[in-house]
Amino acid sequence: QDKRFTIKLSVNFGVRDISNLGFTEDISVSGIFLKTARVFPVGTDLKIEMKNEQGELIRLIGYVHWSKEVPPNLVWSINDAGMGIQIIKFVCGQENYFKLLAEGGVY
Repeated sequence: QDKRFTIKLSVNFGVRDISNLGFTEDISVSGIFLKTARVFPVGTDLKIEMKNEQGELIRLIGYVHWSKEVPPNLVWSINDAGMGIQIIKFVCGQENYFKLLAEGGVY
């Protein structure tokens, strides 16, 4: 398991469009823990878009490695509510993603 960097960034995601909203809980070289009430089944490929704190765009494709669905009002009180996303490939902004990891001391 890769070292993780705890950071909260707003994330838009989905299968066809990116109309769902979530937040990163932590990120690593290989994946993202996505805190959200809208989970998809394990194995689903998702389009994911986020911006770093400087507003630089990061777009990637990832698949759902694990997911835990909880009622929306409990998302923030249950530790592992959301999805573990394995990064498949970057569409754009890979350097911005790795810059975040470097700032967090995990890359």
